[in-house]
Amino acid sequence: MVIPARNAAHLLPVQLEALSHQDFAGEWEVIVADNGSADGTADVVDAWTPRLPHLRRVVHAPPGINGARNAGARAAKGDLIAFCDADDAATPGWLTALHATDADIAGGYLDPEPLNSARTRSSREANPPDRLPLIMDWLPYATGASMSVRAAAFRALHGFDESWSGGGGDDVELCLRAQLAGHTIAFAPDAVVHYRLRAGLWPLFTQQMGYGRADARLYRDFRAHGLTVPGTREAARGWLVLLATAHTLADRERAGRWVCEAGWRAGRLRGSVAHRVWCP
Repeated sequence: MVIPARNAAHLLPVQLEALSHQDFAGEWEVIVADNGSADGTADVVDAWTPRLPHLRRVVHAPPGINGARNAGARAAKGDLIAFCDADDAATPGWLTALHATDADIAGGYLDPEPLNSARTRSSREANPPDRLPLIMDWLPYATGASMSVRAAAFRALHGFDESWSGGGGDDVELCLRAQLAGHTIAFAPDAVVHYRLRAGLWPLFTQQMGYGRADARLYRDFRAHGLTVPGTREAARGWLVLLATAHTLADRERAGRWVCEAGWRAGRLRGSVAHRVWCP
C-alpha cells in the first residue's frame, strides 16, 4: 500500500498504528511516499519500521500528491496497489476487503464519525455508505483515501496524472479515465477508513474551492465523453439560496455547511475562468 505524506509527522502515527492491526493474511508492504517533508516524517517511518511488514519510505520531492502516489506505486512489488492518506485511520479489515474485489479499481467507505466532532461532521455531506460516490451525477469514483488499483491496470493507465497536484479531482480523474478505457470499478463496503475532515471555516472554504475548481477542469476534459454540469439558471438559483441563507454564518452549528457551499460555488467560477469553460 502507498501513503502519500507531506509534513505528516503529527498525524502519520495514527494511520501507521491502524495499519499495524490489519487482518490481511497474505504478504503486504507499506510505502510512505514522502512528498518533500520538512518535519519529522522520516523519523516517524524509521520508528515504525519494526512494527509493520516491509515499511519503507520513498522520496518524491516535487510538490504534488499524484507525483507522490506514482512514486510509491513504482516502488510497490505486489499485483494490487492500495492507497490511503496519512491523516486517516484504516480499520482492521480494510486491506482484506479491497483485496477481495475482482475489479481493476476498488473504493471503500470513508467513515467521518470517529475522528471528527459533530459540528465538523455537520459541515459536509458524507459519502454514501452503500455505493461509490458519483462525480456530478455521472460516473462513480474511488477516493485516494481508500482505494486500490490492480498493478497491471495502473501501468496501462500510466498512473495518476501528475498535472493534478492536489486540491480535488486528482483521484477522480484516474477513475474516469480508467472507466472510459474499459477498466472496471467497484465498491468495497467493508474497506472502511476513519476519515479526518477539515476543521475550521477557512480550511473548509479553501478545500471546497479546490473541489469546485476541479469540477471545472473535469468538465473541460470529459464533457466530450458525456459529463454535464447544471445550466446557468439552476446555478443562479443556487447562488440566490446561498445569499438568502447567509445569516446562518452566525450559527456555529450551521456555518460550516454554508461555507462549504460558498467555497464550492466560488471555486467553480474560478475554475471556469482558469480552464476556459462555463461550469457554473
